[in-house]
Order: sequence, then C-alpha cells, then structure tokens
Amino acid sequence: MKRLTKLKIVLVVCSFVISMNSFSQEEKEVQEVREVIKTNPIGLAFGNFNATYETLLNTKSSILFSASYMYKFLGIDISAGGVGVGYRYYFTHAKRVVPTGFWIMPEGIFSFGSVKNSNNNRVGIKTLSCGVQLGYQWAWDSGFTLDLGIGPRYTFLSGDLKDTDFTATGFILPAITLAIGFAF
Repeated sequence: MKRLTKLKIVLVVCSFVISMNSFSQEEKEVQEVREVIKTNPIGLAFGNFNATYETLLNTKSSILFSASYMYKFLGIDISAGGVGVGYRYYFTHAKRVVPTGFWIMPEGIFSFGSVKNSNNNRVGIKTLSCGVQLGYQWAWDSGFTLDLGIGPRYTFLSGDLKDTDFTATGFILPAITLAIGFAF
C-alpha cells in the first residue's frame, strides 16, 4: 500500500515537472522572435525598393530602421535614396505577444537624390519627414508577417532648382504602411 502511494506521488510529481517544462519551452519559443525584416511589395510597381528592419526592445516596444531607393515614380526619372527610424509601442502587448498587435509609431525619414526636370536637367532634392502612424501587425508561427498602418506625415522639401525661385516648401501627406516580411 505504501509502495502504491509512493508510486502515485512520484507519478504526479513527474507529470507536474514535465508539464511545467513543456509550458516554459513553449513560452521560450514564442519569445525568441526578436527581429522582423519586411518590405512593401506594391512599392516595386512604382519604382520604389524599400526594406525595414524591426528589432524588439522589450515586451512592449521596438525600434525600426528603414532604407529605400526610388528609381522612377509615375514615369518621372528620379534617383533618390532614403533612411528612416521609428519607435513602435504595442499597446496590446498584454494580450498579444509582440511583434503582433496594435501599435503607434512616431517616425523620421531623410531622403536625398535628383530628379530630371522638363529641360532634361538633373535637379538635386532633399526631404526631411516626420510623422506618426497607427497600425496593426500580424506575425504567424511560420514567421510570415503582415503590417498595416496609416497616419499623417509632414515633409519638408528643399531643392536645387536653378530656373525657378523655389528653395523649400513643406506639406502634409498621408503615410501608409503595407508590408510583408519574416520574423525570426
């Protein structure tokens, strides 16, 4: 009888230890997702190649670094590069494992390059943009990610237009995020 009781206790303790180990292993696998690489595939159709690298800072936030190169836009001959940075706060982090969930992101972008004007002369341009976006990112177990967001972005544009009196201007445009990528 004592042997049977001891055997039951050993079995219960072993099953408890095994189940705790498997739960901690599942949690560890979910939290191993620390980076996301993504791009906007629609941008390629308009002559804009871009890539974004997102790295998690903690269980609620991440920082994003982006780079882009534009070689044409709606038939306009343009050659421009850009870099950007953003801080993303996931305000649904208590219910979802980051990088999945609703987010808010302030961002800044610097672009530089040249445009061919109507006289076939190359004109230098620079832009400095800042804005804020709201969005949602999905990250599936397979690693595939889908990121959607929208918000206002103020852009300050300066150029080297010799034939005009244009030096600089600023305007607000919508910023739209549509990106697919891979989380690892």
